[in-house]
Amino acid sequence: MNIHYLKAEEIDKNKWNSCVHFANNGNPFGYMWFLNNVSKNWDCLVEGDYESVLPLIWRPKMLKTKELYIPYWIRSSGIYSVNVLSKKRVDTFLDAIPPEYQNIEIALNEDVYLQDGLDFEKTELQNYNIILNKDYPSIANDYSKPTMDTIAKAEASSISSIANLKPEVLANFYKKYTKDKKWVNEKFHALQRIMYNAMHRGLGFSAGVEDKNGNLLAADFFIFSHGRLLSLIGTKSENGDKMGAHHMLIDRIIQTNATRPIIFDFNTNEKWTEGFGAKPAPYFQIKRKKGWRKFL
Repeated sequence: MNIHYLKAEEIDKNKWNSCVHFANNGNPFGYMWFLNNVSKNWDCLVEGDYESVLPLIWRPKMLKTKELYIPYWIRSSGIYSVNVLSKKRVDTFLDAIPPEYQNIEIALNEDVYLQDGLDFEKTELQNYNIILNKDYPSIANDYSKPTMDTIAKAEASSISSIANLKPEVLANFYKKYTKDKKWVNEKFHALQRIMYNAMHRGLGFSAGVEDKNGNLLAADFFIFSHGRLLSLIGTKSENGDKMGAHHMLIDRIIQTNATRPIIFDFNTNEKWTEGFGAKPAPYFQIKRKKGWRKFL
């Protein structure tokens, strides 16, 4: 198996994006435009003529070493392949990571598994999805009673759905109401870049819910890619939470896209999604600290 290391400036953009696009386990996080908007530094491993690729997203460490990390806005980003991702292929990729990356933290895409006994700390995480290829009544039949009650409460209020929110409005709403304030300014700027790039490529759209006075109560940005409709930010205000605005927003998106042969990707591990009938989709985060092998 011919796997080689490339610096970012050496990557063939068209071949890279083609691999991610046609990968059996593709997602939008692997496209060059997405990676470039969440990280200043990333290189890669490539198999053959871009049959498989692994982005190496890094930040500098002491003594001219680097560490691989998972940046915000990326759930998982490797390994992408048009071939079968056997455990042997995965292990060969991971073993090919250059030794200057002393700390390694990678979130593997769904359906990527490691050989037992490989020298990584492995944590199973969950994402949640719904298949939308049924009619809306059939999908809604899987909603829990609390979820149905929350949607009914929202619909009985004087709130309404809106569309075509500007990225600046969405980013400001996220910055104000997100519960995770860590690196919030960096997330704010990266979020706008991602949304504008997705819209430019015809892959993204916004949606929200507002009250009768035009105050935004809940908002999200959705990216269509690889047969999935992915929720990017899923944010609600305090009043929106009380009124069930976010549940109403999700329900509207499901109604609009019911019967389509796509997956609604909640892009979260939060269990409230199960109230919509979402099913868990496991993926793995792997870590390895410095000292795992001699630095050359």
